[in-house]
Amino acid sequence: MRSKTSYFNPTLFKKNLTRFWPLWGGASALGALIPLALFMILVEDRFAGFGGHPLEFTHSCYVALCYFVPTISLLYAALCALAVWGWLYNPRSVGMMHSLPVTRKGLFVTNALSGLSMMLIPYAVTGALVILVSLVFGLFEPVGILVTILGVLADSFFYFASATLVVFLTGNPFAFAAFYFIFHFLATGAEWLVSQLMAAFYFGVGFVNEGVIEFLSPTIYLTRRLHPDVTYQTTSTPDGWIDNGVPTAVELSNGYLLLVYALVGAVLLALAWALYRRRRSESAGDVVAVGWMKPIFRYGVALCAAAAGGILLYGVLFSSLESGSIANPVYMATCMAVAGVVGYYIASMLLVKSLRVFQNSLPGALATAAAALILCFTVAADPAGVESWLPEADSLESLSLYVSGPYGRSLGATLADKATIQKVLDCQAAIIAEKDVLDDSRGEKHYAHVYLTYRQNGRRTAWRSYDLRFTPELLEESDALIRLQGVLTDPVVQEDNIFGILSHPFGYSDDLQNEIRLTGGYVGDVYDTQTQEIYGSDLLPEQAKALETAVRRDIQAGHFGKTVLLTNLMPDENAYHNIAYFGDLTLNYTVTKLEEGKHRTYSRTVSFGISVYCTETVKALEDMGVLDGTHKLLTMAEHGAQQAQQYPSDVPYDSPSDGPYVSAGSAVVYPEEAMHGPA
Repeated sequence: MRSKTSYFNPTLFKKNLTRFWPLWGGASALGALIPLALFMILVEDRFAGFGGHPLEFTHSCYVALCYFVPTISLLYAALCALAVWGWLYNPRSVGMMHSLPVTRKGLFVTNALSGLSMMLIPYAVTGALVILVSLVFGLFEPVGILVTILGVLADSFFYFASATLVVFLTGNPFAFAAFYFIFHFLATGAEWLVSQLMAAFYFGVGFVNEGVIEFLSPTIYLTRRLHPDVTYQTTSTPDGWIDNGVPTAVELSNGYLLLVYALVGAVLLALAWALYRRRRSESAGDVVAVGWMKPIFRYGVALCAAAAGGILLYGVLFSSLESGSIANPVYMATCMAVAGVVGYYIASMLLVKSLRVFQNSLPGALATAAAALILCFTVAADPAGVESWLPEADSLESLSLYVSGPYGRSLGATLADKATIQKVLDCQAAIIAEKDVLDDSRGEKHYAHVYLTYRQNGRRTAWRSYDLRFTPELLEESDALIRLQGVLTDPVVQEDNIFGILSHPFGYSDDLQNEIRLTGGYVGDVYDTQTQEIYGSDLLPEQAKALETAVRRDIQAGHFGKTVLLTNLMPDENAYHNIAYFGDLTLNYTVTKLEEGKHRTYSRTVSFGISVYCTETVKALEDMGVLDGTHKLLTMAEHGAQQAQQYPSDVPYDSPSDGPYVSAGSAVVYPEEAMHGPA
C-alpha cells in the first residue's frame, strides 16, 4: 500500500503558534483597545443624545482599512515572517529542521500557514469585538463589514507573502530588515534620487514626486489611492441652500487594488517556494542567499550610492563654485563615479564578508563608474524636455502665482481666467529662454522669486520655482522681466491677490455654496498732525463697502500694479519708502458655508497696504472723513522720520507694530504652497 504524503504538519503548526504566542497575543491585546475605545465613545455619545448611523460606522471601517491597515500589516508581517522562517538564518537550525521527517514542501506550507494565522489572529480578535460593539449599538452594516474583512485578508496575505519572499532572498535577519523595506520603498526612493538629479540640472524644477512607479511601493500607493466615498441624502432649504442629511451610500474607492495586490501576493509566494526548493543550507548567514541576486545587489547598491553619494559629494565640494542654481554636469559626473565605485566595494565586502575585494575587481569598478557617468549625462541632457515643459492653458483648471522681491510683501494669486493664465505661461517660456542670464548670480544683482503651481481636476499636477537675478538695466532689456512686469500689473492678478480669499475661502478645491458678507473694516496707523499720535479707525459696513469699491477701481486703473512693481522688482529701497504708506487697511467679511449638513459661519479678513499711487482709495478715505487736513497716512519714510524725532535715542523703526516689514499693494493672502514651500 502506497504511503500518503502530507503537505501540512499539524505538530509543527501548533509548535509555531505556541512558541510565538507573545507575538500574536500581544498584538491581539493592542488591537482589543480599539473596540474598547469605540465602545466608550459610543456610550458617551448616547448619553449626550447623539445617535449614529450604520453607514457612518461603515465609513469609519473603510477609513481604518485605507489608512491604518496597510501600515500596520507592513510592520507586523515582517515580525510574523521572521518568527516562522527565522531558523533559515542559523546553520544549526537549518540542519535540524531539514532532518525532520517533513519534506521541504511540507515545511513551506506549514510555516506559511502558521505565519498567516499569526497575521490574522489579532485582526480577527479586533474585528470580532468591533462587530460586537456595532451590534450592541445598532450600527451593524453587513456589506461594509464584509468588504472590510475581505480587504484585511487581502492586505495581510500580500504583506506576509512579500515578507516571505524577502526571507528566502537573504541569509540573516539584519539583511532581511534592510531588504524588506527596500523591497517596499525602492521605487519611491529611486524616483526621489532621479528627481534630485533633475532638480540639480534643470532651471526652475525642484524635487518632483510624480508617483510614476509608485505602485511598486504598495504601502504608499494604497494609502494614497484608497479612500471612502460617502453619498448623503440632500434636501433644499427655503433660502436655496443644500443640506446634507444622513448618508445613503458608502463605497470604497479603488477597492479593486486590494484584489490586485492579493493576486500579486500569490505570485510572490510562488516565487518564494521556487527559491526555497533550490536554497542551499550553507547560505545561512549570507547577506544575499540567492546566487543570481548577488550581481544585482552589488550593482544596485553601487548605482544608488552613485546617485545619493554623488549629490552629497558635489554639494560639499563644488556647490560654492556655481554661478547659478544649475549644477556643473562634469563635476557632478565625477562625484557620482567616485561615490559609485565606493558603493561597489562596500557591496562586495558585504557579499564576501571580507575586506579582500580588490583583486580582479577593476572591470566591475570601471563598469560602475561608466554607468554613473552615463546616468549623470543622460539626466543632464534632459531628453524628456522636463525643464522646457509648459502646460496648455486650456488644460488647466487654475494656475497659482507667487512672486516675492527684495522689499515689501509678496504677491500671490490663483487664476482661472484662460487669457491671464496664458499670459503667465508666456512669461514662463521667456524665463526659460533667458535662463543663462537670469540664473547668473555673479556680481551685484537684485532678485525676484517666481513660484507657479498648476492644477487639474482639483489637484496639483506640477509646479515650477524660479529665482531670478538681474540688474536695473536688465529690467528694461529682458523680455522675460518685461513680461513679468506685465503679469504683476494685470488687474486680474491684482484682484485675486487682494480679494482671492473671498473667491476660494476654504482652499482651491472649495466648490460648495458660500455666502459672503462685508461686515466692516479698519484703517490703521492714521497720523494726527496736531497731537502727533498714530491711531486706528473702525469702519461701518457702508464705509467698508465704499472703501472696497475704491480699492477695486484702483486695481482696474493699475495703481496697485505700479506699487507691486516697485516693491517686488524695482531695486530702489528709497523709492519704496517714499511711496508705500505705513500700515494696513482691513476689510472684514463673514463666510457661511455648508459643513457636515449644517451652515457654519467663519470670519475672513482681507488686509492690504496702499501707496501714494492708490488715489481712488485715498479719496474714499477722505470722503468718509477718515483722512483730512490734520489726519493723514504716513509713508514709510515719513513714519521713520517721525519715529526718529519722537524717540531719538532708539533705532529708527519703520515697520508696523503688529507684523513684519510690509509693503503696499499686496494682500495677506498667499497660495498655500508659497507659504509653506513645495509639497
